[in-house]
Amino acid sequence: MEEPRTGDERSLDPVETLLSGLQDQADAMDAVYDDSAAEDLARAERAEVPLLDRLRAANAVVIEVAGHGPIEGVVAEVGRDVVVIDASDGTWAIVLGGISAVTGLAEVAERATAVSGRLGLACVARSWSRERAVVRIHRWASAPLDGTIDRVGADHVDLAEHDPGVPRRGEQVRRSVVVPLAAISALRRRA
Repeated sequence: MEEPRTGDERSLDPVETLLSGLQDQADAMDAVYDDSAAEDLARAERAEVPLLDRLRAANAVVIEVAGHGPIEGVVAEVGRDVVVIDASDGTWAIVLGGISAVTGLAEVAERATAVSGRLGLACVARSWSRERAVVRIHRWASAPLDGTIDRVGADHVDLAEHDPGVPRRGEQVRRSVVVPLAAISALRRRA
């Protein structure tokens, strides 16, 4: 048999109920805060991911090049300031500043390796110069130039300008043009 309660003991039930309700509310607020903190942390982590790291993790993409238009292809290499794309009309080396939009990226990213982190537009231009490849230089504010890269300096390329359908020969070269690397939005080596 239950003993009769005194007035002090009876008043504890509503107080305990109130405290229990407050504890439940505090637990719910903590859960909301934890979810919010996790979302904030995820947003902060995404804010630190550069576009080039997302391109490193990509495969097939469409990159819109400023002043040229869209290029659809497969990411072959990504360096510190350039992405190399294998496309149907050749291989493109697009500087980061020349990219106006990208489609086909996932949310994953891949950090640069020690080697790829050093690859830049000048490295690509030197490689294509050694191959004596016919290239098209897309410039920011001028018409594109076709020819063969003869030399690559610290901040420029020397281009022997000639028709794109012919190899570099002395009689085919119209002129020698020095193009600052900063003026280049993209290079294309013909397929």
